[in-house]
Amino acid sequence: MLIERYNDLDGFPEEQKFLYGSHYSSPGVVLHYSEYFASSFHHIILHQSTLTGNLTLTLFHNLVLRQEPFTSMHIALQSGRFDCPDRLFFDLAGCWRSCLTSTSDVKELIPEFFTCPEIFTNTNNFPLGETQDNKQISNVRLPPWAKGSPHEFIRIHRLALESEYVSRHLHHWIDLIFGYKQRGPASSAAHNVFHYYSYEGSVDLDKITDEIERKAIEGHIQNFGQTPSQLITKLPHPERSAKEKQSVATFESLRTGDLKVHTPAKQFGGPKSPCGAIISLHAIGDSVFVLHSDFTFCSYKLNATRNNALPVQIKADKCRTLENGSVVTYVDSDKQSTEQGSHLMLNSDSFVLTMGGNYRAADHGADSSLLLMSCDAFENIIRVHSIESLQLQQSVSGGHRGRIICIQVSEDGALMVTGGDDATCRVWVVEHDSLATAITDGYVSSLGLEEDEITCAHVLFGHVSPITCVAICSKLDVVISGSEDGSICIHNIRSGKFVRSLHVDAAKKEVKDSCARNNGITPQKLAIHMDGSFVAYFNDGTLMVITINGRRICKADVGEKINAMLICHESEALITGGELGSVRVRTLHDLTVQCSLNIKKYGPITTLALTSDPNFLCVGSSNGFLSVVFRNVK
Repeated sequence: MLIERYNDLDGFPEEQKFLYGSHYSSPGVVLHYSEYFASSFHHIILHQSTLTGNLTLTLFHNLVLRQEPFTSMHIALQSGRFDCPDRLFFDLAGCWRSCLTSTSDVKELIPEFFTCPEIFTNTNNFPLGETQDNKQISNVRLPPWAKGSPHEFIRIHRLALESEYVSRHLHHWIDLIFGYKQRGPASSAAHNVFHYYSYEGSVDLDKITDEIERKAIEGHIQNFGQTPSQLITKLPHPERSAKEKQSVATFESLRTGDLKVHTPAKQFGGPKSPCGAIISLHAIGDSVFVLHSDFTFCSYKLNATRNNALPVQIKADKCRTLENGSVVTYVDSDKQSTEQGSHLMLNSDSFVLTMGGNYRAADHGADSSLLLMSCDAFENIIRVHSIESLQLQQSVSGGHRGRIICIQVSEDGALMVTGGDDATCRVWVVEHDSLATAITDGYVSSLGLEEDEITCAHVLFGHVSPITCVAICSKLDVVISGSEDGSICIHNIRSGKFVRSLHVDAAKKEVKDSCARNNGITPQKLAIHMDGSFVAYFNDGTLMVITINGRRICKADVGEKINAMLICHESEALITGGELGSVRVRTLHDLTVQCSLNIKKYGPITTLALTSDPNFLCVGSSNGFLSVVFRNVK
């Protein structure tokens, strides 16, 4: 139909004929979909959608109207009310059919279609009315394969976008948007012709003397979109080079028997060694650092081999004693501290290893750049040790009024968060003076805390009971913390602002807004995923994936006490280890166990760490043994 209309435009000059009256890149595109969009965190958009059409400003508002600030923008555009219900975006299948059959309805898939499930949900319960056939409008109807879940739709949709097929054909899209098919005969042959006002240089506004005509053209350009600058004018963009065949990620698409374990006989720890349990484990480059419960600090060298039967070798490197002034008592992560006197209660959340602000530029194998941070609960201080000398470089008052319970460091190594008995968290900057100056708030500056390797930047409020666990992600600019009463608080890192508080109802296992009071389950472990969700493990054995916006994606009963938990982003997998002595790998989107590896002969698993390129899983056990888990290549 569009082609027929295009061919019937005989009265127009050739350069003014068009297939699409509005453009694929306009405010109308986004606001049509984004009526559902109110996520508190805007995810980083890494991919651009395929060319599928255009929208007017009204359509744009309709797509995004369900969430602020787009709701107010939509109402303002519609003269103080919602648009006609039949014109709103409420059914994905119906929207697709309309694009196929209507000459005036052409849309593109905005980036939120691949990243933000909130755009499909009327979380604010806006009264959007009902259609002429008496259908009430609320959430968007999704395809059957999404199983009614916006998160499942986004997950599968993004997998399709990031697939090898799309990558192999991406150059065709570049030709349409920026290349030789944007204008001229190639554009007409590809049916890629837009209104001539949208093209760069097609009209010189400075030469238009009629003010009314000028404003009309400006309004058209503003509301109906503009074509990007043409970057390639003659030749097609080359196809992407053939992808080299790569091995399957270690923890991706696993089945029973796909994982194997190697526990070297020669190592510093073990049941016959006085070192005791492994309480902290860190993998940096080709080095693995192990801290035992008697403060014996050991390092190992990990080397990949070409032997499929044993693709990794572990060699003992150094064994030294960490300088510390307190007597150590190792306890499990959920046991209450009942010891008296000068005993320091430690668990796997008491230590982090970082290169600080020098993390990105430093050689990952250089011990001289590494710092070991630990929280000394008895003395209410944070200790900073140099890995090269193991000497205590700094003891900083943690600022907490009471014990410091847990400590975590961001993925870039420049930020750290601590949680304490005083129901507060503190954000610290590690060896990065300019960042510390930029984000430290006035309240913290007035406290006069000591500064050297680490600087306190924010005090985070929101809890009313002692902190049990923390997690931090600098890429998402978020700190998540859990407390004994079941509350989970979310804060921005750089501003220190409180975002929201959640809890999981003990009876219904549902995520609720606001503080838990007396009916929440205590979170014991937290891990943040880059897609804006996090995994929480609770003291009743429940494992749950929750979005930062407070929506539960899935849950599972693990059937054991978990001592260590981490996310393998490359494989979209959650790895856990606990009292039963088994490593379990679960899919993140539904927490289904893909594979389980039993190593209980070494005792309960106390801590986990992932190496990089290739991925090996280092496992610390209560009998002091270090093991490495790898994929069994058959």
